[in-house]
Amino acid sequence: MQYIKDLDKKAYEYFANIAPAQWTRSHFTPRALTDYLVNNLSESFNLMILKSRDKPILAMLEWIRVRLMTRLYAKRERIEKYVGKLCPSIQDNLEKLKFESKPFSATPAGSFLYEVTSQYERHVVDFVKKTCNCRYWDLNGILCKHAITTIYTNIETPETYTHPCYHKETYMEIYKEAGHPSKERGAPDEPKNPYKASRLNRPVRCGKCKKEGHNLRGCKVGITGETPWQRRQRLEREKAVRGGVPTSSTRSGSVPQPSPVNRSISGVRTRRQLAAQRPPKMNSVGGKSKGQK
Repeated sequence: MQYIKDLDKKAYEYFANIAPAQWTRSHFTPRALTDYLVNNLSESFNLMILKSRDKPILAMLEWIRVRLMTRLYAKRERIEKYVGKLCPSIQDNLEKLKFESKPFSATPAGSFLYEVTSQYERHVVDFVKKTCNCRYWDLNGILCKHAITTIYTNIETPETYTHPCYHKETYMEIYKEAGHPSKERGAPDEPKNPYKASRLNRPVRCGKCKKEGHNLRGCKVGITGETPWQRRQRLEREKAVRGGVPTSSTRSGSVPQPSPVNRSISGVRTRRQLAAQRPPKMNSVGGKSKGQK
């Protein structure tokens, strides 16, 4: 604060009235796992939607939805092709910290407790709490250069001690659902059409037999308007009439009707019988018939 006061007295008075946890990294909570103090994310979003700001509210929201859906899909496709345990940007940052850890040396001070020193610095690293007094490790979830020195002393890899939120599997889980196209749905407060019957209050009616309780697919009525049982009974009666076999109705005492085919054969003579009864034709020349020589 004294350094800020020496630079700008008005800035010192402004920050003095704000809680340190809201503007200085030394008082941030370890739950955030970030070291950014700027609002670049919101500024980038405002720049992205600059083309759709002049559109109506629904059209603008639909444009933002499609843009985010395509962006999430591109992120997921790119991370699937990446080979490594950590995300690319985190891996690059960790490689820089590995290079900066070369001037330091670690000395064991207890169980999983180390003292890391250099020509100008001295720090304490606790592997049980996963903290360093520089607060870079516990605030960001990424190993600081002092913790990397102790890990190399134990012949281990720094990627193992990085927070799981920076792993590739976590990144893929976040972008697994890339979004779905929206469907046309009515608003919750949209008034209902009074002239449109509701499906809940409308009875199901069959288009074949015009009866309620079932639809066309589940209708049991045939093309003739008969049920399967009625059709079987009708076919049995027709078969019995043609063959003269008594059915269940004729067995009870009714007289069977003769078959229309038999009746027509017994009452009508055939052409061959009629031709045999006709007299022979006479020949016009000589007055003889064809049978006389």
